[in-house]
Amino acid sequence: MISQTDDNKSKKLEKIPKPPSILFVGIPGPGLIGILSLNYIIHSLDMEIIGEIEHADLSNIIFIDNGELYGPVRIYKKNTLYVVVSDVPIDYALAEDFTESVIDFSKKNKIDMIIVLSGIHAADKNVTNLKTYGLVTDEKLDKVLYENEIPKFLSGMIAGPDATILTKLKNSPVPTIVLYTECNFFFPDPEAAIHSINTISRILKTEIDITEFKKQIDFLRLQSRQLMEDTLTMLNPEKAKPAVPAPQIYK
Repeated sequence: MISQTDDNKSKKLEKIPKPPSILFVGIPGPGLIGILSLNYIIHSLDMEIIGEIEHADLSNIIFIDNGELYGPVRIYKKNTLYVVVSDVPIDYALAEDFTESVIDFSKKNKIDMIIVLSGIHAADKNVTNLKTYGLVTDEKLDKVLYENEIPKFLSGMIAGPDATILTKLKNSPVPTIVLYTECNFFFPDPEAAIHSINTISRILKTEIDITEFKKQIDFLRLQSRQLMEDTLTMLNPEKAKPAVPAPQIYK
């Protein structure tokens, strides 16, 4: 027997809000903050590789992991979280096409927000009191910065491939946040990457255990040295040479 409740007593079912879909982007840059942070998050959250960003200028590089072939710019996913990570520097020639690919992917997959991770040089960096600054392309994302106690990047200048990437993102329909964590510009900076990971953890409202990352700090610094040198060379076109990427520990 099925009983029917009185209309006055019936309860209206509330629609459970869908978590926003977020695409994190990390490319080699100051301190390798984006690469170190996102490769660990991919590993920690056990994200699945779902595709690659292909480009003719990247066809001369291939990675082999567990018998599988992968390009240097890969896309990962878990639930509504996506990550694009590049194990090679994105130079001036690649920057525009790379960003257009990210925007196209975001539109096709109905991404609500892009978050780019990068670093900003701090001459007198205090490891115990690092800061991450936020830059937004849409004022409605100011709320994300405020809720997560991320101070806004108020003034300064951005040059190089990052400027091309930001210009494209600024004019795209997908709202974007760029997070700049204080770091050593010229060397891999795992300590600063820890601060970036903790910031991401707050935004996602997900605890990310960094115990394993801390154990690997010295190894990560040594392993990433060549990629850092290639990145600095890319930022100085007069000394440009083919980049030889070092495979990351977290895949």
